[in-house]
Amino acid sequence: MTHQYSYGVIPLRKFKGAWQVLLIQHGTGHWSFPKGHPEAGEEPQQTAIRELEEETGLRIKKFISENQFKETYQFMWKSVYIHKTVTYFLAEVTGEVVVQVEEIKDAKWVSVEEAAQHVTFPAARQICLQVFQELNKG
Repeated sequence: MTHQYSYGVIPLRKFKGAWQVLLIQHGTGHWSFPKGHPEAGEEPQQTAIRELEEETGLRIKKFISENQFKETYQFMWKSVYIHKTVTYFLAEVTGEVVVQVEEIKDAKWVSVEEAAQHVTFPAARQICLQVFQELNKG
């Protein structure tokens, strides 16, 4: 078994007074958040920022929470069993969405309340619920 680690941003914007989250459709067809593998010497947050900019053209306006949101899952790739951990940072973003067509099929803004209905995998649905709770606490 091989362990892989990726880092990403859960991109948020305010639209008509309510939070929206950007979901992207990866080249493999599933809907989730922007993420990717670290380059040599990169810190997790640096990786997340770079991947956000590369995949969507968006930039960080500010990080919203100290909390990190994690998902873990397993899959087979080229006859190798992969155990993957993805860590996401919650951030308000700025700019216009310009998808990286080599890796991303589509992108859409949805309300935070509806995000769990749009993502593909259960781990991402759980993160959507955690983000909703984080934004509505206190």
